[in-house]
Amino acid sequence: MKFKIGGLKEPGNLDKERVVIQILEDGNVGKLMVATTTQQAEDRVSSKINNPYWIPDQDVVKGDLIIIYTKDGKKNSRKNEDGSSSYFFYIGMEQPLYTESNETAVVFDISNWTFARRVE
Repeated sequence: MKFKIGGLKEPGNLDKERVVIQILEDGNVGKLMVATTTQQAEDRVSSKINNPYWIPDQDVVKGDLIIIYTKDGKKNSRKNEDGSSSYFFYIGMEQPLYTESNETAVVFDISNWTFARRVE
């Protein structure tokens, strides 16, 4: 799925802290995961990730927005004036995730994943 991070908005403010993802092609965002990390340089982030959030399944079309709030809330959506939709998801944290100036969000396309089965 093609997407672009539209920004990390109002970091440090639990009520407004959010990651905005712009959808660049039709698909399902249930293949995306957002997490926190630290920025190491202008174009490099740490490989240590925290607070992974696997975005629930939601069909989207090019031009839609995915907004992921740090705070608690209930998934919802709205139509935008341009005909696109905005989909709102909530991680459910009690504290903001991005309180330090070098903390940032990273979004992964995890469309090719697997898991290890427990063998006893």
